[in-house]
Amino acid sequence: MMSSSKSSVLFKAKIDNYAIFRQLEIFIKVVECNSFSAAAQKLNLTPSSVSRSISQLEEHLGIVLLKRTTRNLILTEPGKYLLFRAQHLLMDLDDSLVNTSSFRSHPQGQLKITCSIAFGVCHLMRLYSEYRNINPDVRLSVDLNDQNINLNEENIDIALRITAHPPTNFALRKICKINWVYCASKRYLEHRGVPKTQADLKSHDCLINPNVSDSWQFIDDDGHSQALKTNNIVEVNSTLGLLEAALHHQGIVNLPTYLLGDHIANGELIPVLLDHDVKEHEYSLFALYHPGHYQDPKVRSFIDFIVEKISATPAWDDWMTV
Repeated sequence: MMSSSKSSVLFKAKIDNYAIFRQLEIFIKVVECNSFSAAAQKLNLTPSSVSRSISQLEEHLGIVLLKRTTRNLILTEPGKYLLFRAQHLLMDLDDSLVNTSSFRSHPQGQLKITCSIAFGVCHLMRLYSEYRNINPDVRLSVDLNDQNINLNEENIDIALRITAHPPTNFALRKICKINWVYCASKRYLEHRGVPKTQADLKSHDCLINPNVSDSWQFIDDDGHSQALKTNNIVEVNSTLGLLEAALHHQGIVNLPTYLLGDHIANGELIPVLLDHDVKEHEYSLFALYHPGHYQDPKVRSFIDFIVEKISATPAWDDWMTV
């Protein structure tokens, strides 16, 4: 039989462990927000309780983790080490809890997804509706956003990203290759002529998103990326806005085919310079998710659904094989 003194020691150890886990969560959030008050707001705590929690953690460890200045919080070397280990510890714990609960085979609960505004408007929302009809117990929350948001901080389950260099700190599944082409309306090309080389674009009105680049990139004969400068730039700070400008005969646009496919197929837009490479690296559509979360039925079912519906040869590229 366990003595009462030993039982009290073990009970206190459990309480201390619970407190330390909470203090580590608060510590991570303070570093992410670079502010006690901002972290307190995120955690629904008072700034004083957040400050007290950090002080208790430092007292427990006997070491300073954060140096406070009037404008910033600076991690000490021990603080950097603890941050790295604590983030992985809590991520592993979260994965364990998710995997345990995922023994339920039925997709249910909230699923938070993010993707670019253009892809979301043109494709995801249609698929969103179809997925909901199949999985009525899943509550979908969609964040259409062109900003590089923090997936951990925003509690994102799945991020659909078009990139040539997917991040290495998330699990991922490639859905399809993304092609890019130059195109313009038939009326514009009849009026201004069809460019035969990328150098010819200098005499055309080029539709560009200034938030992405002030020039077009093209691949030269040696396979290197070169910037194409032109004085005839029409700036539109929205991908969907660029598409609309091209449809209204305002110039030549360089966009991914998931935006252009239907318009090319019905003759509204004419692709040009198809024998010229547009991008130095191959771009693809990826589904990013937290390692281990694929066992969650709602995450797995949505990714499988998207892969099936889009496929490795998406319908928006059918015009390329005609």
